[in-house]
Amino acid sequence: MIERARKISASVIFMLGFTQFHSFLSAVYSYFKEEYSFVWNQWVTGLFVILLFGSGFLLLKKNPVRIPALVVLLAFALFHGLSTYFYQFKLLENFGGDDFPFEYTGVTLMAISILLFVFLLFIRGDTSTSVDVQVEKWKTKWRISGIVTAFLAASLAIWALVSLILEYNRPPKDSATFSFNTNFDMIIAGLSAVLLLVAAILTFKKGSYLLAGIVLGIGFIYLMNYVWFDEWMRYAAKNGLKLAEGENRIFGIYLLIALFATLSGVFQLVGKKRA
Repeated sequence: MIERARKISASVIFMLGFTQFHSFLSAVYSYFKEEYSFVWNQWVTGLFVILLFGSGFLLLKKNPVRIPALVVLLAFALFHGLSTYFYQFKLLENFGGDDFPFEYTGVTLMAISILLFVFLLFIRGDTSTSVDVQVEKWKTKWRISGIVTAFLAASLAIWALVSLILEYNRPPKDSATFSFNTNFDMIIAGLSAVLLLVAAILTFKKGSYLLAGIVLGIGFIYLMNYVWFDEWMRYAAKNGLKLAEGENRIFGIYLLIALFATLSGVFQLVGKKRA
């Protein structure tokens, strides 16, 4: 298997793992702060955090092991396919609302995992990487681009965090009613800012497939948040509802975080130095 392709595949698996970490952390937060109960799929999500990160690290080994990643990706695709069917398609069918907002995260994660499964299954061989040695200097500009975009994404995450803190600390009569953002989003914004800054700093040296995957995961999470918000805004406009007044700016910031974090992750992968 081509070494470079294998390691980039590991980064994508880390990205998938970080999305599940976000979901599991959300469930834990709700359990302790909002007294929600854990259900079976949340435990499975937590298990996939371990399995995805574990299989990703096995792909990065000097003597890589590919089978665990293939098994985990197939199970991951099946899990999200079934979850999407039972918790979205069936519910929409029961409600009879074809125009009801659709959450694309599960479908997108399933598609990514299937594509990556096929890629890992059929790519063979282990080619020489001597060409990479010749372009180490050329990679520097890509690492610099990854650093700059990571800093931009981190700054935007801090902006989102400060905006949420200020909003939630205003007097109730002066504060807009938030329908989509909660205190948990402050935690994620702060965590994202820290991880993006760490990724930017370490990219100065040589970069990391793990951190590049996490940065891509941050971009994915914020992109899906924006798409979900946009779906609801379209639904509200179509049905004459008033929702999330005052949250447009926050989700505009989220979209920019998604853009710069995704670009940063790609730049970090392109510019990654050889170990």
